[in-house]
Amino acid sequence: MPEFLFRVHRSALLPALDAVIEAVDQRATIPILGNILLVPKGSELTLRATDLAIEVETSCELLEAASGSGLTVAGSGLRDIVKNLPENAEVVFSPGAFPDQVRIQSGRSRFSLLTLPEKDFPLIGDKVSGSNLQLEIAPLIDAFMRVLYAIREDKTRNYLSGAFLHPHDSTRISVVGCDGHNLAASRVEAGAEVAFPPVIVPIRTVKAVKKLFGDSKGRADVTISDAMIRIALNGVTLVSKLVDGIFPDYARVIPPRTNHAAVASVATFKAAVSRVCLVAGDLEKDTIKLQLAPGSLKVSMNTTAGEEAAEDMPVDYSGEPVEVGFNGRYLTAMLSSVGTQDVEMHLSDAVTPGLFRPTIDRDEQFVLMPRRL
Repeated sequence: MPEFLFRVHRSALLPALDAVIEAVDQRATIPILGNILLVPKGSELTLRATDLAIEVETSCELLEAASGSGLTVAGSGLRDIVKNLPENAEVVFSPGAFPDQVRIQSGRSRFSLLTLPEKDFPLIGDKVSGSNLQLEIAPLIDAFMRVLYAIREDKTRNYLSGAFLHPHDSTRISVVGCDGHNLAASRVEAGAEVAFPPVIVPIRTVKAVKKLFGDSKGRADVTISDAMIRIALNGVTLVSKLVDGIFPDYARVIPPRTNHAAVASVATFKAAVSRVCLVAGDLEKDTIKLQLAPGSLKVSMNTTAGEEAAEDMPVDYSGEPVEVGFNGRYLTAMLSSVGTQDVEMHLSDAVTPGLFRPTIDRDEQFVLMPRRL
């Protein structure tokens, strides 16, 4: 039996653990799904975790490897140990006192953790085969974040519990979120011809993409099949199952542009909505009223308890007066996703959904369902 299995520096191991911990099942009823697989090979250590819905794999540089045998250990426990070691620590993995045990030592600190066999560790990443794309990761993440507010877990309508991806045209991809009250659509330039089946990426995976690749730049390798998606960049690979369902024909919900759009400052509008909502007793019941008139927008609320708040703000508008009601929380979330200084509003009447668009250089649409005044 070797004296040790491998040695690794904390500064290399901790970022790798932070990446794969995203796929560890923290409430695992199947013990091995709470573990991380560690496989030393040459000068690298491969780390992998999966809960059978998503899988994350990455690697880090080893200081030395004495064995090519893999092992699995509790993910959260290992990460906590490494995180609490000194920044300049070297971590040595050695055989434990018993067969199903690994000894972890750094300086004067020693830990013994239980292990499970490498052969029992599941793998879902090898099942992905389909359309291959090369996409700039930053615009894709930006699009995910623009539509995230319009996605929520829905057990009765699981097809709404993710971001809808589909080719918008030959070179653009649409990323869409819809929860029945909000709709957000953002287009991503692919830089090449795109062709893949429309898919729904789970909300958890959307958030994992942001966490794993949010600071990255460059083109990611993206593979999309009918049931799975794989994204690989800078030595990190994320594999995820897709939502099984058919996304609604969201284009039917998007109203046409009006002849006279109103243009308002996003910051001013958002601040006015936030202040008016201060009197709300229940944002699910109390409605924000927008009264649009040439040159001005009145934002007001009359609560079910009889309290009132109102604020006037300037807008660039020359059309007919319009009154419409919206949920204040949804309106604030939508405005937070607009990426330009000003927002273009298309409001027709009290029963037509409101259409909101960035004013320059962004191919995005935000739709908000009206509420009865």
